[in-house]
Amino acid sequence: MKPFILFVLLLLGACAAPGPEHGDPADSAPDFGEPGEASYHLFMAEIALQRELPALAATEYLRAARASDDPAVAARATRVISSFGTEAEGLEAAERWAELAPDELDARRFLARFRLAAGDVKGATRELRVLRVAAGEAADPRPFLGMLPLVTGADDRQAAIAAMTPVVADYPQDPSGAYAQAYLGLRAGEVDLALAEARRAVDLAPEWTEAAILYGRALVAAGRVDEALEWLDARPEAGERRMALERAVTLIAGERNGEARAVLEGLLESDPGDSEALRALGYLEYFEGRIEVAREIFHSLLVTGRYTNDALFYLGGIAEQQGEVEEAARLYSRIDGGEHLVTAQVRLALLMFRLGRPELAVNHLEIFARQNPGADVELGAARAELLARMGESEEALAVYDELLKRHPDAIDLRYARGLMHVERDDVAAALEDFGHIATLYPDDPAALNAYGYTLADMTERHAEAYELIRRAFVLDPDSPAILDSMGWVLFKLGRPAEGLPYLSRAWGLQRDPEIAAHLGEVLWALGRVDEARDIWLEAIVEWPGSPVLLDTMGRLDP
Repeated sequence: MKPFILFVLLLLGACAAPGPEHGDPADSAPDFGEPGEASYHLFMAEIALQRELPALAATEYLRAARASDDPAVAARATRVISSFGTEAEGLEAAERWAELAPDELDARRFLARFRLAAGDVKGATRELRVLRVAAGEAADPRPFLGMLPLVTGADDRQAAIAAMTPVVADYPQDPSGAYAQAYLGLRAGEVDLALAEARRAVDLAPEWTEAAILYGRALVAAGRVDEALEWLDARPEAGERRMALERAVTLIAGERNGEARAVLEGLLESDPGDSEALRALGYLEYFEGRIEVAREIFHSLLVTGRYTNDALFYLGGIAEQQGEVEEAARLYSRIDGGEHLVTAQVRLALLMFRLGRPELAVNHLEIFARQNPGADVELGAARAELLARMGESEEALAVYDELLKRHPDAIDLRYARGLMHVERDDVAAALEDFGHIATLYPDDPAALNAYGYTLADMTERHAEAYELIRRAFVLDPDSPAILDSMGWVLFKLGRPAEGLPYLSRAWGLQRDPEIAAHLGEVLWALGRVDEARDIWLEAIVEWPGSPVLLDTMGRLDP
């Protein structure tokens, strides 16, 4: 699925069902009760929350739940841990809550979420079945919509489908079950599933607008944009604002941006404060590169008071692109929630670094990570990157090591650590990281290429390197990085004439100092000295301090 189409599908949100209401964990401190082990841990947990040590608070709440027979303590522990603790802690706390209060549905909701996060698909299904029965007894007209938020947070999207499938099968006449499966299929890139289940939802509930919209989005995901437009236009609600907005988004997916803009501008003529139309038009202008127009639209969106964090994020991005570093930092610092929160804090730290405050940048990430332990991978990686830029490579490496102890299969972390090992000339450690990634993801061209290139460039295992890079090339023949690796490994194998076309194509696709160095060296080896010098001179003007260029030129043409 094209990334921009996926962006369009998620632009307005395919599911309007709210998640379970958990509230702020710090809103209602518990009654500590009689002195004892449980009350001690409750007291320590509250102190930890007040001192902004949420991970410690989660641990203390779990200890309190273990020591107490009060379901309210287990409930409090589960809610705090869901925000600040680990999935394993959350599962234990939720199990304790369900043990003490078997009929408490919120405990079952948390159990479904935590079991799925732990990879216990059957256990998650068991909890979802309990919740579906309860929703039916409560005469909920769309029972599966309330269950969707429990599984959409799972990292493993296929597991989310697997957990929900048996429950949906139990209720073949429930359109909300078909809708839930279609939505999960769309998120997981299972387009055929999304099409079939969304169509089934419409057939079961022809009047349900959201089901009709979801079917249109499934058609978009399948690349059938014209059919999606025809489908929307044929609906009885076609003239309503909601469908007009959906039509605009579908037009964007079909790269008919002029028509989409006209629809959105028409909506804004009728209601200049239409926040959803402003947001969609702002995205359109931003991704089309009409930056100043987008800036004006996102400022208008801020005035509405809706989608504030979205508006601040894109305004910050615009300021950053325009070189307005302090303004960008100010805008990012105002973001207090939503899907862009973590990315905004990372960008804010990088801007602090650019403003000459590296220690403040690192401290900002450390504090934010303590408050948001669920985002420790992204925040830790950013902290390691900043430390590396500051020349603190040992400390940066220690951050990667600690993160990988907790997340051993996090590909981005392992890749970044592998690159750091390369910079430190620790070939064995780099190969261990890249090899681990290639084993985990044998069909990932970037992983194969990283492993193969390191072997080609830093060892004599050139035949092994060639096989890895060849596999990467088959999977992604248009990648400049892989083309460069292919040309370079052929050169290392003593076949420079065969490597030259790959390097020439890589240079044509992406101007990069390393590609220029490799291309020039292969030309030099083939006796085409003047052409090699032309490439190097052209590149050195653009990258005057490039170590790889300077090394290659100094070695071959001193």
